[in-house]
Amino acid sequence: MGNHVRSPKVPPRRYTLQSRADKQAETHRALARAASELHHTVGPSRTTISAIAEKAGVQRLTVYRHFPDEEAIFTACTAYSFELDPPPRPDTWIGIENPQERHRTALKQLYGYYRRKRQLLANLYRDAEMPVVAAALERRRTLLQRAAEILHAGWKVRPARLRFFSATLAHTLEFSTWLSFAEGQGLSDAEAVELAVSLVTSSAR
Repeated sequence: MGNHVRSPKVPPRRYTLQSRADKQAETHRALARAASELHHTVGPSRTTISAIAEKAGVQRLTVYRHFPDEEAIFTACTAYSFELDPPPRPDTWIGIENPQERHRTALKQLYGYYRRKRQLLANLYRDAEMPVVAAALERRRTLLQRAAEILHAGWKVRPARLRFFSATLAHTLEFSTWLSFAEGQGLSDAEAVELAVSLVTSSAR
């Protein structure tokens, strides 16, 4: 009988653990997507655990298991958003020798990003009093400072105009500047870029 009676096959433990890990990763991504969409529409300060759970189709407890605090939610949202649409990388502009063309290239990328992320960025600046948002905006400030340093190279600026030039260049990189050009003045992104480049060029003289 021993040859005919066999124990039922049991899936290897490794397979079971991998399936569980895959399911957890899938749930985590769904929650990150839900939270990211809420950050884009209503903003971080109005993104609740209940809203994330409802949007992802899970229980509140599931959200807490994956995101125990605001920082975990914000980190997951940022990672998800950057995976889909990463912000421009200033270091990629270093190889452009002509300073006007370098600035123009940078602004085309920045202003395009601002248009795609318009509501999210507006929500972040509105919710700047939240510690996790304040930290993210500080990192953004650091990135824009790095961008300004890269774009500053190669311009011929009279010493007496240096501070004015630096302030003008840095100002053209800001989200608020694009917002004023695009929505306040009704310019297209291409028009906004050319205006910004001309302002910086004039400020160097």
